[in-house]
Amino acid sequence: MRRIFSALVIVLGLAVAPLAAHAAPVTYDLTLTNLIGNVSGGVGTLTIDSAPTGLTHNYFEGGSAGHDITGLSFTIGGDTFTLADSNGNAEANFLLGSLINLSYLGSLGNNSVTIALATGGLGYTYVDSVGREISAGIISASRSTAVTPEPSTLLLLSTGAIGFAAFGARKFAA
Repeated sequence: MRRIFSALVIVLGLAVAPLAAHAAPVTYDLTLTNLIGNVSGGVGTLTIDSAPTGLTHNYFEGGSAGHDITGLSFTIGGDTFTLADSNGNAEANFLLGSLINLSYLGSLGNNSVTIALATGGLGYTYVDSVGREISAGIISASRSTAVTPEPSTLLLLSTGAIGFAAFGARKFAA
């Protein structure tokens, strides 16, 4: 009976540990660098509900758990665009854990921003038809929060200790 219990604890610990390491939201800092236009660029953040895993991973506004964009905000030309301004069309695509595509179409009155994959990197365009402001350029993304594996490390350590204790108890009992 102890042998079964020990095996069950170890199997459950090993099965849950990888999930615990990737359960936290991940935020990327975005920098919009102007290449063409009279607006100097801007900054923003992208938050997804879990770290990208595998070869490819896609996130959507209003997606399911593990595939959801939970926050997206850009400030450019004095205007701030958020997920609420996107009409539900935001999407982020990752390849080997790196952001390769960010699609967003947002508008605030007469101002709009379009973000899509451009040749050689992530690109954006910003147009304020009333203020006659235009900006087009590239976006760079850097991860601002790291995945912390401490919960999974503690879980693996404790399941190992329980396994050794069970093994030792069995050996001394015999």
